[in-house]
Amino acid sequence: MCVNIRAESYDTELIIMSCSIQQELPPLSEYYRNYFNIGTAVPLRTIITENPEKELVKKHFNIITAENCTKMESVYPAEDCIDFTAADRFLEFGKENGKKMRWHTLVWHNQSPEWIFLENGKKASAQTLEKRLRKYIQTVADHCRGQIYSYDVVNEVISDKTFRLRDISDRSLWYDILGEEYIGKAFFWTKEAAPDAQLVINDYNLEIIPQKREAMLNLVRNLRRKNVPVSAVGLQMHINTGIPVESIETAINAFGSQGIQTVVTEMDVSVYSGNDEKRKDYTAEVLDRQADYYRQLFECFRRCSERGFLSDVIFWGTTDSSSWKNNFPVPGRTDIPLLFSGDGKAKPAFYSITGIR
Repeated sequence: MCVNIRAESYDTELIIMSCSIQQELPPLSEYYRNYFNIGTAVPLRTIITENPEKELVKKHFNIITAENCTKMESVYPAEDCIDFTAADRFLEFGKENGKKMRWHTLVWHNQSPEWIFLENGKKASAQTLEKRLRKYIQTVADHCRGQIYSYDVVNEVISDKTFRLRDISDRSLWYDILGEEYIGKAFFWTKEAAPDAQLVINDYNLEIIPQKREAMLNLVRNLRRKNVPVSAVGLQMHINTGIPVESIETAINAFGSQGIQTVVTEMDVSVYSGNDEKRKDYTAEVLDRQADYYRQLFECFRRCSERGFLSDVIFWGTTDSSSWKNNFPVPGRTDIPLLFSGDGKAKPAFYSITGIR
């Protein structure tokens, strides 16, 4: 086992916020403590120095996801090297601040190291790739034993094109080499070393595209018939204010009615409904429209929690300035999809879901 990530490999550039956070606000997680955990994705750069965004994470959220430092390409840089240098910084921060921690993600067609799919310069055999994957999963789960509340075990396995399992045409070398069995095996291997953790199969657009949701329902039902230990389905929920809240509730109810727990894993609410929209002025009207949408959305989440269908809601980011939606999917276009503005202040959306006036 090697530990060989240099300090300068960290992305330490921080968004400098001009003022401290609003200490007078009660923690967001307190408002929903009887319903679900509320979390946020945390980039490593946020937790390795003192800064206002770090203080927001510590104050308002009771569950955290590592944004990138727990993905396979970061942890498994070479066959003889599983490196927890960066991941351990995340684990230390969570432990020091009493946070539940989510590991994102164990198996994904993106952000996997190229070497893992190769053997002697050619495509790896199924036997070799399975051995590598099992070693990786069991080493991670054993290293983090008792520290991880929830694992995204497999991520984005349903195709948007065919609504079947993502294959080589959709860039999945996992499926290409191992076939669909890798999904169930990944869950079994994780369960062996992390018997008490929540094990999640995570995907996007399940709340928007009925065919994709049905495909995920069928997949999870089939996995459970084989006793695969899937705890929950993760709804990434990168949405916008034009997505009907009713469709989101329909999706959660569809899984819940089948005895399948849901977790909102990566949520943000864009103020843009398409890639053809130019950058807006973020007026009071735009902020209020977003706030009203968030209010309806959290009312939906609370109803779903009361039915026993929803356990966690995690945002993908903490402030608008650090959101991945800036410059994506439209280069040069910013966005304001989160509860806190770039200067760390609570937005109307925060007040709408807490009832603070």
